[in-house]
Amino acid sequence: MAQNLALTWQLTEIHGWGLVGVHTALCLVDRHQPPLLLEKPAFITMRPSTREKLEGLMPGYEQISALSAKHGGKKLMLHDCTMLHALGNGFIPGASSDLYQGENGNIGVIAFEDTMLDRATLDRARKYDRIIVHSNYNRDLLLARGLPNVRVTFQGVDPTEMPLLPRTGLFGDRFVVFSGGKIEYRKAQDVVLAAFRIFRERHPDALLVTAWHNAWPHTSADIAESPLTPKAPTIDTATHKLCITEWATDHGVPADGFVDLGFLTRAQIAPILAECHAALFPNRCEGATNLVAMEAMACGIPTILSDNTGHRDLIREGNCLALKQQTQVPDKRGNRQGWCDSSVDEAVAHLETLYVDRKAAQAIADRGKIFIRTQRTWRDFAESFIEASA
Repeated sequence: MAQNLALTWQLTEIHGWGLVGVHTALCLVDRHQPPLLLEKPAFITMRPSTREKLEGLMPGYEQISALSAKHGGKKLMLHDCTMLHALGNGFIPGASSDLYQGENGNIGVIAFEDTMLDRATLDRARKYDRIIVHSNYNRDLLLARGLPNVRVTFQGVDPTEMPLLPRTGLFGDRFVVFSGGKIEYRKAQDVVLAAFRIFRERHPDALLVTAWHNAWPHTSADIAESPLTPKAPTIDTATHKLCITEWATDHGVPADGFVDLGFLTRAQIAPILAECHAALFPNRCEGATNLVAMEAMACGIPTILSDNTGHRDLIREGNCLALKQQTQVPDKRGNRQGWCDSSVDEAVAHLETLYVDRKAAQAIADRGKIFIRTQRTWRDFAESFIEASA
């Protein structure tokens, strides 16, 4: 059993990394093995119940930060600690990894989509005693390049945060299709727009509801790489937010067939999903397993998933509709191994299935809901994550 774990990234409830940290910390607190935080947690983003459980970690953070400052930023050895290092694409560590080292071990944690595993990248990876990833896609890429000590822990949802709510009729009697994830080429919102435009021509009652905003709006520019997308969404100079509705209408989706939800809080997700009849995720690549897709499935929404990369760890017989027609995207630099384009026509066909056969749609939704709520929970993740760190 892992003890005295130190986390190098910020705890929040607004993105994947933050949730990994929050649920790992909650599990450790429940085990009476509180972790050492090396970044200040963003309590303002957390539910009151979460904040209350984790506030006791602040004294440890403050003490180690003061000690680091006293030593002028020189790397400190954390005695009797195993450090979990958050790594970005290219196995690049964050700032805290330059300040501390774990006496009992140093483990790299990563969910990567950039598959450029050159010698320099692999050398950085080999500095860690172990690598923990969140998909079989990532694991297999590393094993194929000769990194033997790789563990997989699947991210999840908190069932208490995703209650099964009745539909209130917020969007009237429309057939509501949900799509979530920040706009970028990898998330394939261009495929969503192309498929929905065709679908709505057949079914004028259809409504596309999206949570596509990107906290780093400039990174959405790469969506224009797609031949389906003549241009990326513009950025409003006053609000510094993406002009998403305008972008959708520029792609032929009528304004009365589209709703931009903006940034959703954790408390808003389940009530919105309860109003939806389908969820569409034709993503080109997922280094983990797509938290938004898991939340949709957990809320009982029949979900369409691209059959590639990290999504494959969610796809089981009958628990979703898989986009099987996958075409390798251009990979001139060797950094998009496994990335695939989904078929627009197949996405339309799956939407048609869910529209026409509501009984079959409900059966898919029920199987997806059971799978996520029993096999992909944050508590299960945290327990396996802690075990993989031992």
